[in-house]
Amino acid sequence: MSNNSIMALTMPKWGLTMEEGTIASWLMEEGDVIELGSEILEVETDKIAQAVESTFEGILRRKIGEEGEEYPVQALIGVVAGADVPEEAIDAFIASYGGGAKVDAAEEEPASEVGATPAGIFELTMPKWGLTMEEGTISSWLLDEGDEIEVGTEIVEIETDKIAQPVESTMAGILRRKIGEEGEEYPVQALLGIIADASVSDADIDKYLAQRDGQAAPEEAEEVAAETEVPAQPTSKPISAMRAAISNTVVNSWTVPQFPVTMAIDMGAAKALRSSLKEAGQPVSMNDMVIKACARAMEKYPMVNATLGSKEYTLNPEVNIAVAVGLDEGLMMPVIKDCQALSLQDLAGKSRELIDKVKAGTAGKAELAGGNFAISNMGMFGIEQFVALVPPGMTAILAVGGIKDEVVVKDGAMVPALMMRVTLVADHRVVDGAYSAQYLVELKRLLENPEEL
Repeated sequence: MSNNSIMALTMPKWGLTMEEGTIASWLMEEGDVIELGSEILEVETDKIAQAVESTFEGILRRKIGEEGEEYPVQALIGVVAGADVPEEAIDAFIASYGGGAKVDAAEEEPASEVGATPAGIFELTMPKWGLTMEEGTISSWLLDEGDEIEVGTEIVEIETDKIAQPVESTMAGILRRKIGEEGEEYPVQALLGIIADASVSDADIDKYLAQRDGQAAPEEAEEVAAETEVPAQPTSKPISAMRAAISNTVVNSWTVPQFPVTMAIDMGAAKALRSSLKEAGQPVSMNDMVIKACARAMEKYPMVNATLGSKEYTLNPEVNIAVAVGLDEGLMMPVIKDCQALSLQDLAGKSRELIDKVKAGTAGKAELAGGNFAISNMGMFGIEQFVALVPPGMTAILAVGGIKDEVVVKDGAMVPALMMRVTLVADHRVVDGAYSAQYLVELKRLLENPEEL
């Protein structure tokens, strides 16, 4: 990023169904230097909370979005600019913001010096969707070189092992170079293309790309001796302690005779309740509602909360629910204790507290032990339905898919609905199929009548 450019920091879009996000906390202060990959702030949706990583360099000049407030996808929440950009230019940019993510604060100044990014050139890089994403494949380019781009324009479709969706531009300009090729896989933050102003010459772009790769500029290339390419060598990566623990857990889980049962649930009423609670200053996530509904359903069907022994099973009076939290290096399952005694709002607070501890690396044995039932939610990745493995020592786990707009038939009429599919995977030594089905019927009733939570 050039010293005289202004960039818009906007609410990201994680997953196909995300429409808005809440700023949980700012991780940087105004004046802090931002590098590629810097974690700027933490955004929370109804499915997940994670840090927003920068795809450009500069200085955080303005924090516009406020902590605890919800903003729609692509809303302006901050401004990143070079140190030389005057405050008046930033004020004007914010006042006129309506899509353009960049303005040139010194159009009359000389071109950038050699080694700096020319004004008006921006990188299109492989996005990071979700905590575990490491690479993505370009399934198709949606624009051609020379096409004009506005904020929100879909440029390229990216596919991972979890989801396929288009990348929307956070800046305005022209697609000048398509660098990534369709069908090829690239790591997160890899350069896929160049967006630039019409005033930027092809020679400037060539020079920038050559300097970015640590090579001589095109006009200097003839003077540089060709280097012998060294074939890429395989690399080894040691298995971390967390990865080893996960490996041991899933191997032990395969010894459990388990079976899945799936139910579709209309989440329209739950979403409406969540919105009203937020307006009342009592924020809860959809996942908090699922956790509370699971605990309430166990009042009628306690066997899914039982612990199997060698010759007996124990009906646990406490409902201690382990919630899967994805990290870059693996998965952890902090336990929310005594869910049956917590109000929905208290449960939401406890959930946020535990997730923060896990992400900060401060969760200990007290937070990770004692679970009797588990929940794994992959809805934030656009997953509609999946099957999870019952953790050793537990009887069941609920696999939660994403909420999706569908057309359903009610009273003989076709109507729109917000549908979510959940799959209960249970230990067949403790519960049978009919019992699992009855539990899901009660869970469905509670989530479709969330005032009972």
